[in-house]
Parts: sequence; C-alpha cells; structure tokens
Amino acid sequence: MKVLFCNIAWMGEYTGNEDGKDKPLHGGEYVDKTDDAYEKYNFSPMYFNGEDEAYCLGFYETKSHNGKDINQMHIEKILGCELCKNEECVDDVLVIYCAKHPTYNFTTVVGWYNHADVYRHYQNVEFNGGYVQSYNAIAKAKDCVLLPVGERSRKIKWQVPRKANGWKFGFGRANVWYASEDNEDLKEYMKKLLYQIENYDGENCIK
Repeated sequence: MKVLFCNIAWMGEYTGNEDGKDKPLHGGEYVDKTDDAYEKYNFSPMYFNGEDEAYCLGFYETKSHNGKDINQMHIEKILGCELCKNEECVDDVLVIYCAKHPTYNFTTVVGWYNHADVYRHYQNVEFNGGYVQSYNAIAKAKDCVLLPVGERSRKIKWQVPRKANGWKFGFGRANVWYASEDNEDLKEYMKKLLYQIENYDGENCIK
C-alpha cells in the first residue's frame, strides 16, 4: 500500500470557518497571523469540471527552504513510487492527515483519503464566485473520512509519532512523512494503524 502522512492545521470540521467558529490551530506562522488555513476545506466535498461525483481536495504545505520558492512534493519518495521521478502525479495513495491536538498536545490522525491522487506541484481550481482552491491531493468524497473530535482524542489509537518527541520514526521538520524508515517498531505501528483505518466503522464527519 502506498501511504503518505501529511501534517495540517487542526480544525473541527474543515468546512471553511466562514462563521468564525472553527478557527484553525497549530498550522504554523501563516495560520497564527491570519487565523486562516489553506487546508480549511480539506474535508468539504466539492463538484468541479462537470463531474457528477463529489471530490475532496486536500492541501498540505510543502515548505520553502529559502522563504520564497515553493518546494515540489517528492512523490517518488512514497513507497512503491520510486520510479516516478519524472511523473507529475501518482495514484491510489492512502493520504493520512494529521494535526496537533489542541487540548492533549499530541499529533493525531484527523482523517484520511483512500485511493487518492497525489501531485508533485500544487493544482488550482476556480469555483463560482472566483474562489481559487489549491490542492496537492484529491480523492472521491466517498473514499474520505473525517474523524469526530472525540475519536481523534484517543491517543493510544490514533497518535502519530514525531521524532522531536523521542520516537525513532515519524514526522521530522517537514509537513510530510513517508513512513519509509527501516524500523521493526514502525512496521508494527503501521500494521496496527492501517488495520484501524481499514476497519473503521464509526462516524464520518464529512458533510
């Protein structure tokens, strides 16, 4: 299975925060300054390009090393995509979105896209009213899950490791983690997490 972990800002619903009640948190300097986040619609089903089916468009930041140029997403680092160095997109990826819990101070799974297309560079789509959404992952809404806030709070079940917290694997400084370390504990962690995702039958908060 091709898997990608993406760190994003914490939100309850990811439906845009137009009423100011779902302020994004822990999303970096831009989020702190603006109370806004490009990933605010990550779990809002959208229709575009004449499609009859709804899609979720996922944004995660690819950090810049010089503060100006946007880094490309190295899709060839996803396990199973090593030969895709010249490709713009890879398909059938399980994209797991993660965020820092605002109350319990650990990184948790907030939701996922099954069978997603993941892009090397940001894609843009313009909707009615002139709003432009940038995204670097896309999946059919029926293949996406947003966990309830209470479910995300179950640390033993959904915690995502960070090397800064003493783990030998997990997120480093980047907003993406490929889960490619050669580590037996990682293999056990992934086996457990993927089982939980594949067998999740609880509430899906996508509206």
